[in-house]
Amino acid sequence: MARSQLTETAVDLQSDSGAVLFSLIQGEQLEFPVVLNFLTNASAGYVYEAVIMEALNVNGDLAIPTVVRPGGANTTVTVRVPLERGTWVSTTAYNREDVVLYNAIYYKLATGTARISATPPSSDTGFWQEYVPNKVYIQFPATLSNSPAWAVGPNIAQPVYGFFELSVQEPAGGVYQRIWKPMRGLIELSYSPTQVV
Repeated sequence: MARSQLTETAVDLQSDSGAVLFSLIQGEQLEFPVVLNFLTNASAGYVYEAVIMEALNVNGDLAIPTVVRPGGANTTVTVRVPLERGTWVSTTAYNREDVVLYNAIYYKLATGTARISATPPSSDTGFWQEYVPNKVYIQFPATLSNSPAWAVGPNIAQPVYGFFELSVQEPAGGVYQRIWKPMRGLIELSYSPTQVV
């Protein structure tokens, strides 16, 4: 059997499920959960970076830009990792979004502040929910398109776009510190009457 030519690739050894689109309306402040399947525990010392670069939006051009605006706004958005509090203890006060381990299962407190209860998370389903610890939350602030100001804002007939990427860096100390870029795509910002009125 003859060998394949170098340029005739048949196997993609590093692939993803495709680029993402976050569609937001000006002034919305939202948080999106992201499960990182290549990790087992997102709070184990990883470093997260999520950025948005303003695209070269042009008034009247409805095409999605394919170029970054030179000197445009670059925004770092927060990647939130819920606080892991270790093994659940009945006498410890827990707050909403705290994560605990109980009987080899992770739970996240859905509601409450300084909650102390003798009922274990597995039975206290009104407050605790099972949780996968390889999840992070990307937070898009209400000021995304106006702090710093984008050169072109959305109008009633035309949204504006930015380019998004999430980077995950492995904790130091291993044989070879890996950096993943599991999510890339577009941010679409649409016009909002409440931002004007």
